[in-house]
Amino acid sequence: MMSKISYLIVEKSYVIRSGLMQILGSFSETGNVREFEGTERMLKKIGDEKPDVVIINAKLIDDNPEIILEIRKKYEAIKLVVFVGTRRADDDFPAFDLKISVDEPKNSILEKLHSLIKEIIPEDKDDVSVELSDREKEVVMQIALGKTNKEIGKALFISPHTVITHR
Repeated sequence: MMSKISYLIVEKSYVIRSGLMQILGSFSETGNVREFEGTERMLKKIGDEKPDVVIINAKLIDDNPEIILEIRKKYEAIKLVVFVGTRRADDDFPAFDLKISVDEPKNSILEKLHSLIKEIIPEDKDDVSVELSDREKEVVMQIALGKTNKEIGKALFISPHTVITHR
């Protein structure tokens, strides 16, 4: 079973939070996505929620950049993503794992977040994908057409028991 990643979005704007939630929802690895409107009590919220990733609007930390160092110190495993409204130099955010910008195209944001997800949930090397045989593919096609085991057996010149085996 694939692990799910939990997120905490720290953003005042409902529209931006909703957009980020939609983007995060496009990943099968996304679990809980929680929203938080400001930095007040953010450390407590992070402690309570224990998210894998925190996405924070850069404007919210401009007055208190030390809060990011507190988060890093207290919750080392959490990935921090800074969300900026304008293109700002990466050097402005050295404590963050990732920077995304409102100016970026959706595909760029998706690629960056996907890379971050792969850091959190490494690909399972033991995951064995199974290739279907030609016969199994024929059976699957017949199943998709809504045929019964008996009908599939007749159509493919095999016994219904063989159909069951290939299901």
